[in-house]
Amino acid sequence: MIRVLVVDDDFMVAKVHSGYVSTTAGFEVAGVAHTGADALRLVAELKPDLVLLDIYLPDIDGLSVLRTIRGSPDGPDVIVISAATDVDTVRGAMHGGVLHYLIKPFTYGALYDQLQHFAALHAKLSGMSAAAQ
Repeated sequence: MIRVLVVDDDFMVAKVHSGYVSTTAGFEVAGVAHTGADALRLVAELKPDLVLLDIYLPDIDGLSVLRTIRGSPDGPDVIVISAATDVDTVRGAMHGGVLHYLIKPFTYGALYDQLQHFAALHAKLSGMSAAAQ
């Protein structure tokens, strides 16, 4: 199972995203965070494979959370899910190492496609890692 941390300050949106993840075969919600500080704590504690990260958080902006997460060599991969559409934010996220930037609102199909893409990448990298050992 691919373990996912959902990070969104809006409790209802986090619940919807968690529901999407839960209904996707091969994925499970490892945890939910509503602040940047909680996200960083849960990443360290739960060690998820993937983080669905909002940019607009009440304490630490999502780009700062992203930089901290991706600064660790064993940190999880990140897909940004945000309403932020300005070029600087999108570019900052891409330079920060996100796998994909999904703009709200979106359909379940759009998230499903990104989760499936991640699952394929995760399987390939896991296979390569096992072969190297």
